[in-house]
Amino acid sequence: MPISDCHKNHTDFGQVIIFAAFGSWLSGYGLAVIIATVGQPSFYASLGLDPDPISPGYGYTRDIIATVQGIFFAGGAFGCLFAGAVGNRLGRIRSLQLSVVICVVGAAIQTGAVAPAMYVVARFVTGFATGHVFATMPVYLTEVAPPHSRGWMAGIHGSVVNVGYMTAAWAGFGTYYTSSSFAWRFPQAILIILALCFLAGTFYMPESPRWLVSKGRVDDAWAILQRLHQGPDSTDDSFAREEFRLIHDQLAKDEQALRNDGRWQLFTKPTYRKRIILSVMVVVGTQNTAILVITNYNALFYQSLGLSNSEALLTSAGFQTWAVIWGFIGLPLSDRFGRRQMLLVGFISITCVLTIATGLISRYNQTPSKGWAAVSLAFLYIYVSCYTCFIEVNCFTVATEIFPSHLRAQGTGISICALMLTDLLWLQLAPTAQATIGWQYYIVFIVLTTVHAVYFWFYLPDTAGLALEEIDQLFGKDPATCLAEDQGSHEKNEETLQIEKQTATDTPQVA
Repeated sequence: MPISDCHKNHTDFGQVIIFAAFGSWLSGYGLAVIIATVGQPSFYASLGLDPDPISPGYGYTRDIIATVQGIFFAGGAFGCLFAGAVGNRLGRIRSLQLSVVICVVGAAIQTGAVAPAMYVVARFVTGFATGHVFATMPVYLTEVAPPHSRGWMAGIHGSVVNVGYMTAAWAGFGTYYTSSSFAWRFPQAILIILALCFLAGTFYMPESPRWLVSKGRVDDAWAILQRLHQGPDSTDDSFAREEFRLIHDQLAKDEQALRNDGRWQLFTKPTYRKRIILSVMVVVGTQNTAILVITNYNALFYQSLGLSNSEALLTSAGFQTWAVIWGFIGLPLSDRFGRRQMLLVGFISITCVLTIATGLISRYNQTPSKGWAAVSLAFLYIYVSCYTCFIEVNCFTVATEIFPSHLRAQGTGISICALMLTDLLWLQLAPTAQATIGWQYYIVFIVLTTVHAVYFWFYLPDTAGLALEEIDQLFGKDPATCLAEDQGSHEKNEETLQIEKQTATDTPQVA
């Protein structure tokens, strides 16, 4: 019986979700804290930068701001690649703990920076750590979640990342009226607080059972599966035992494939190459919707619609809060309707709404009025509702779960690295593009979103409800890695039989 048809009740994941949420919160806040920084006059005074756009020295200021934006995502790209290697060697939890320590160091330097060079170096360090956490969290959540609820458990990463953006937006608004350096240093310090909270939580988070099995720690893996993947009215551990058998069999084949094909099989074997392309298309597609450009420059955008500085900051905070609400609304829909349907609805609706919003912004630029500004703003709220509800809660789940266990950390790291590099591209182009072609910049994103929607229509399978080990079969049978008929009528090797016998008689109790 396939694992997806087994008992669908499981024990409470509240503890895992609460502690893991701090990692996603940390990721989102690390990405967004610059929004609460560059709008503060005291930031420029503390670092000796000229804030006057018409001053001869403002060119240097503009270069520094562009550098602190870009260097963060460059560090994030390296952090993503590093996460793949470290996650497989040290485990998901130790990998996260290492990244958090690095984040604390970088955030402390950021908070106390007294010169532009000091702040730029700190941004690279925090970018590296944030990218590491950002790439590892969906891997961890995907691997500890049971098949039937993996959509909302892994999808919560994207939703809580929005909480980080919301926190940064409200921190920026709350400190706007403070004239001292506290106005920009306090938002940096919040990053340290979040990192320390997450570090404490990691000591209460179980390790990935799939990673434990890959390292031969089968007893520890069984204890975690029995604790987290057993229904409250189950008396024979059938759900956990069946999943444990699938994990063990799959990893045995993965190890054999690794010995035969080496670590470059992600690019050399067609079944894996298909997955890395799909994973990159999914995560890069999220950024090709213009979400980061709108989010990171929304305060300036609102000012262009006629709002004052304080009104723009308040509207930006409200925008991020609205995004959080719709992100959590979308969580339970992922497993109910499936990842494919949710992403298709998201990209198609984003294409339509962004097209209308771009037209309205164009009309406002031609004939400025509060009416056109209000309608444009309303469609941006509809836009972010579609994005967070349908796309963000599903993209990281799909980009992670389609890889086999031995390539999941590596594949996800490469995909999130591509996301970081895409962010770097769009953010570096945004100021110049908005100053030269204005609203026409968004036409690029409309075209790209349409391309992604068409691609997903033809190539994106639905993975909802399947065990991670069953997803292999969606990408074509590979004798070295699939669980299907390659062992005849489901023959079990001697080691698997011994493990099943042990788990049937010795059921480790986990407090």
